[in-house]
Amino acid sequence: MTPPPPAAPTGLPGAWPMVGRDGMLAQTRAALAVDGLALVVLSGEAGVGKTRLATEAAERLESEGWRINRVMASASLSDVPLAALIPLMGATRQDITRIGTDTATLMGFARDLAAERGREGPLLVVVDDAPQLDTLSIAVLSQLAAAGAIALLATVRDGEPLPDPLVALWTSDRALRIALQPLSVDDLDALLPAVLGGTVAHQTTVALHGASGGNPLFVRELVANALRTGALTEQHGTWLLTGVPGGSRALDELIAARLGELDPAAREVMERLAVCQTIPVAHIVEPALRAALDRLEQAQLVTVRPEVHRYVAAIAHPQYAAAMRQAVPTLRRIDLLLDHVSRAEGSNDREADAVRIATWRLDAGAPGDAGLLTDAARLALLADDFDLVARLAEAAERSGGTDPELLLLHADALIKLGRVDAALGILERARALDDVSPVDAHRTARILTMTSTALITVNGRFEEALALLDGTAERLPAAARRLRQARARILVGLERPREALDELALIPDGGTAAEKAELAVNSVVPLLALGRTDEALRATERVLASGQLDEATVPGRVAALMRAVVLAQACRLEEARSAAADALADAIVLDDALRTRQAEFTLAAIHMSMGRLETAARWAKDALAGARSRGPAGYEPLARALLARIRAQQGQRAEAQAVLACIPARMIDDDSLVLLAWAWVEAVDGRAAGARSRLIERTRQRIASGDLDFASVLALDLARLGDARTAAELLEQMSAEASAPVIALRARTARAMADDDADALARAGDDWERHGYLLHAAECLALAAEAARRAGRARDAAQLTGRARGLAERTEGASTTPLAVGEQVEPLTPREREIATLAAHGLASNEIAARLFLSPRTVSNHLQSAYTKLGVRRRTELAAALGLTEQSA
Repeated sequence: MTPPPPAAPTGLPGAWPMVGRDGMLAQTRAALAVDGLALVVLSGEAGVGKTRLATEAAERLESEGWRINRVMASASLSDVPLAALIPLMGATRQDITRIGTDTATLMGFARDLAAERGREGPLLVVVDDAPQLDTLSIAVLSQLAAAGAIALLATVRDGEPLPDPLVALWTSDRALRIALQPLSVDDLDALLPAVLGGTVAHQTTVALHGASGGNPLFVRELVANALRTGALTEQHGTWLLTGVPGGSRALDELIAARLGELDPAAREVMERLAVCQTIPVAHIVEPALRAALDRLEQAQLVTVRPEVHRYVAAIAHPQYAAAMRQAVPTLRRIDLLLDHVSRAEGSNDREADAVRIATWRLDAGAPGDAGLLTDAARLALLADDFDLVARLAEAAERSGGTDPELLLLHADALIKLGRVDAALGILERARALDDVSPVDAHRTARILTMTSTALITVNGRFEEALALLDGTAERLPAAARRLRQARARILVGLERPREALDELALIPDGGTAAEKAELAVNSVVPLLALGRTDEALRATERVLASGQLDEATVPGRVAALMRAVVLAQACRLEEARSAAADALADAIVLDDALRTRQAEFTLAAIHMSMGRLETAARWAKDALAGARSRGPAGYEPLARALLARIRAQQGQRAEAQAVLACIPARMIDDDSLVLLAWAWVEAVDGRAAGARSRLIERTRQRIASGDLDFASVLALDLARLGDARTAAELLEQMSAEASAPVIALRARTARAMADDDADALARAGDDWERHGYLLHAAECLALAAEAARRAGRARDAAQLTGRARGLAERTEGASTTPLAVGEQVEPLTPREREIATLAAHGLASNEIAARLFLSPRTVSNHLQSAYTKLGVRRRTELAAALGLTEQSA
């Protein structure tokens, strides 16, 4: 008999919320209480939550009148025949010693239980870890379930066979097996903030999910250990994990108990996989080891997956792999690694295993020559394994490699990993070597453009990067295409999109399909800045559809992220959010710190446009915490600026000031995003006049440089902060030049605000709402309500106020000046609105009076007052006058 696992370890005190199991809980209850099944089996790996789900299901049924009897199977209990039945005996007169051997006694026991069921309600027997129960008990329980005397709810660990008597129930179609799957990333996204009491960085959630495999018990222990060791800390209001999450002693003991069950051959296979990480199945030739591999796969300890034209094996769970790796002695580990190097080098797939061979040699302390390591680093780069690229390249350098191509590989990986300062040091060495022994213009250009990328990624050193590339296209005409595109990217960062497009226009037509795709990608951002949305969208869609980016220097995930930005400008916010989320997931999987920060920042900006301010703040804090811990550092001030602006629009003055104070003051002059944050903080501090003056100046500068997109953002916020007339003039100038729908809508909004036109403001609010911009819609409707009130249109004012309130409630804490204006418009007293709303929902005056503990006369008086103020005559007109939607009414 398989020994039981040790008691479940406890990490954080108290029960954690149960997430991701609502469907299974409902299915379990329905199977027993509605369908009347005799047996429900909950199966899954150790720690996946079988016992917790069984307990929750039993408690729910108990609240509905069921009687519950719990049996905890164990090795000690299995030595006592029929011990599990003792709690069932109750007041029965049957002899327990004869139940298992005498059919008449068993049937009498079943009749007694059935009689109790009729008097006291149905009986559910919960058997935790059913295979541990003694054979006689499981046989009797199965017969009682088959006779309808009891219902069984059993848990079974994956890899353990279901006892035969329970299997027999399936033949009568009276049993159901529910397989519990690990929690998803979305499940952990809901669970961890509830446990930790605050926002959790999405990348931290993904890291914990990867380390735990979604196993709830493992998650709990990993979190507890990370808190204890300081690897999981709260930074700027966001919980952030630094380093690789490791298990606690209790978790190690749990895993050790499972691994202790392995026979010698299975243990050897697990050791080899733990040390080598993945092994081609063809390399395991010993019959005993291949048979053990098959058993391990069936027990779900090992996965076997296809890889091109063959299969590879790996340990299924990262915590099992870590525990196994730790248990292998050093000399044994070296021997196993070199053994598999020999097997790989002697196989027909030697070239396909070049990266594995180099990695195994490196881990064994025998890395080989620099050339082989460099080749392996190139192959690892093709797989986007940047951490491995950096390891192999560093080992090649230690082995004497000084080729600038090797240094470029190393620097590129470090930039992707967010270690930009280290990359700049390596690129400086590459430039020095190239200056002494230049090979061709293309290598020199790659060194220069990669250096410029690193410079603009660290604290926005755009001017320095531009100076580095000045004149290089003329000096290196063979590489002019690459150099001009790099200059264009820098010019966009310097808020000079017209010059960026002019630079790209100097590139001759032609080139390979990949070169054309890359040029199209680099044209997207300047086109966006100029408000040429349709052209930018066509370019992005064309590039992504062509599939040519695999051979270009711009990764496909960059183009996907650009598509998200284009969709946002096209007023397709939900599509933009989805595209950015996909790009983030891709970047996290690849451990690409640069693209991760870009995606987090983009998601924050998109949610802010949607008016989901707290969600936007969460993503901004993710980007901020990630920039501080992983890099690139250049995203820290940008994330701070966005967060300060969000907090100012929520009226959280102190936090907005504190966040903004950490940004260097010079950036207010250098970066328009920082200036906009400063303007909002100044406005909530009561210094809106000075903020408006700076916004007007910067908006005109951005218009002159051609950056109409962000200039229109600045201008609309100028209107929101009190100067709608100037904003309207500036936006109408931009709208005449740009094709972007969002710029045109901003212009119409500012003009309606400047003219105090209730109808135009209401139409703008409708447009913003239709496109998903909740805050802009709420502000327009609030201002429209005020304009209607001043025009003596009380009913329209009330209706618009109601709609504005409904939208504002969905903006996650918005508190802006236009919304405050709308609050002043309310023609009804709070009591009048409460009573009128209930009446609009169809309640009679007597019902309203009873609900609010008022007299019917008082209710009627309030209703009459509301009718007069709203300009309506009957109840059927109330919903429209109050601005209630069909759903709310």
